[in-house]
Amino acid sequence: MENNGNNIQIGCPGTEGTLAMARVPVQPWGPVYDGSTALSRGTLFPALDLPYIGKEAVK
Repeated sequence: MENNGNNIQIGCPGTEGTLAMARVPVQPWGPVYDGSTALSRGTLFPALDLPYIGKEAVK
């Protein structure tokens, strides 16, 4: 794997290009959980608290 500036060559010669591009939106600051709630929920921010609801919740 060679790094040639912005192009990265992987494996076969002549296969240069961008591997990936990420877009990360800015998270606006808002209310936060207290420490014990944040630990139990797995996040400090209520806006990011998206509990998993599996197939057992679907009738």
